[in-house]
Amino acid sequence: MGAPAVVSWPPGGSAWGNARVDGVLFDGPKPFRPEVFFIGRTEGWGVARGPGGQVQRRCQVTTDGRFDDAYRALHLDETYAWDDGESETWRWAMTRGLDGRYVAAEALAGPGIQGRHSRSGDYVLSFRRPARADGGPKLRFVTRFTVVSPEVVLKTARVSLFGLPVGSLTVFHRLVI
Repeated sequence: MGAPAVVSWPPGGSAWGNARVDGVLFDGPKPFRPEVFFIGRTEGWGVARGPGGQVQRRCQVTTDGRFDDAYRALHLDETYAWDDGESETWRWAMTRGLDGRYVAAEALAGPGIQGRHSRSGDYVLSFRRPARADGGPKLRFVTRFTVVSPEVVLKTARVSLFGLPVGSLTVFHRLVI
């Protein structure tokens, strides 16, 4: 039996070293690129938790993304269908600058959302957004995207108000294309 395949994510490795999955040696995570992953359609499932970790509700999530060449930006509609019958859609526009940093806007949160990559290759967004479409207090979201496989991304969002945790959301997005 020959040596296992080595997959380098990103070239040059990562801070957390190598991992072996089903006989394939992974040399660190691949940085998440939202403008690549979210082109087309994804579907996923998620869970919203309260500040104590208790499950409050579950959802199915679909995204439809397209790249606008004129603005060099990803446009993304992210729809949550909650198990209590509620549905909400977040509308995003996002572009990657020459320096590799991202700038995003969301319909209710507004423009100027900054995105960055962490040392592990995760993509992190931090922004404020009203609790409801008709207003209300602005919640702080810190959202992290982690590549699980080339077709699956894990999204975790911590939500706070005035610095106090009010909940979290965990969602898996899977490419459908």
